[in-house]
Amino acid sequence: MTRSSASPQNPPRGVPARAIDQRQLDQDMLRLQRAAAASHQRGQLAEALRAVMAAAMAAGGVVTTLTGIGRTPVAIVGFLWFLISVIPLRLVVASLANQGALLQEMFDTALFHLPWRGAVAGEPIADPDVSRLARKLKPGSTKDRRVTDGWYDPTDRVHHPYDVLIAQEQNLAWDARLRRRYGRLVLAAAIVWCVIGVLAGIVAGVTMTDVVVSYFVPSLAAYQLVLETWYSQERLATERERLLKLVTAELRKARPGKIDEAEWRRLRELARDIQDGILRTRQDISRVPEWFYRHYRGNDERDFADTAEGHRRRLAEPASP
Repeated sequence: MTRSSASPQNPPRGVPARAIDQRQLDQDMLRLQRAAAASHQRGQLAEALRAVMAAAMAAGGVVTTLTGIGRTPVAIVGFLWFLISVIPLRLVVASLANQGALLQEMFDTALFHLPWRGAVAGEPIADPDVSRLARKLKPGSTKDRRVTDGWYDPTDRVHHPYDVLIAQEQNLAWDARLRRRYGRLVLAAAIVWCVIGVLAGIVAGVTMTDVVVSYFVPSLAAYQLVLETWYSQERLATERERLLKLVTAELRKARPGKIDEAEWRRLRELARDIQDGILRTRQDISRVPEWFYRHYRGNDERDFADTAEGHRRRLAEPASP
């Protein structure tokens, strides 16, 4: 069984000396993951601010519809917050999403022994900034424990780059499932909110014009956020599922043992192309909230761990006697 030390410039031939699940816990890997987690956390906070304020404006619309008090001021404030949410705050969220995506790309390319594609990703995050962000993640916090637990499941004794495809499949499938769920939840909530607005108008005995001014105008930021979230989550889930089909097709026809040179190069190029697609989806500003991720994590983790282990058992080289 061939084992070799490797780097993106000298990728492994045969079975890597250390598997992906082992190397992800090296200190340099943990530092990148902590920096990415800290950046992602900041993005979640900015996105939460958009959501909380949009919900507050929408709730104000319910009150004014039912009572008729403060209809004009609430409508004006709601419209102003809509403008703030759509332009400056969205730019902040987009910047944080790109930063987090680049940090995760730095982690994955190093872990998978893949070259950095500057034409796609641009410049990596500067090392001092990586260290600064990594220190912002509170030691022992939930996110820090998730980093130290590791993201990817075992791929020991699997030839490179099939080990990379196993990890990429897990990443794509899990994220696509989460995004589908969350997008549909958000859309359902928006429909319910529309019904509440109409019912509030009926109860208050006001005209449809009054309902629009007092209820739907203050809710503009909420509806904009809902439509943006639903559309983006569905689009990203579709893109990840497309990439997932390519990876799964390769893994299903894969066989254990040595990979010839031409096939090794083809699989490496495929893995690099798949990674470009993963980066593009990560750069989108739409996120899945932490509470939603935690709610489904246990079952999802078991599902995708079982799939990865099935690939590993089928493709692994026999253990040395």
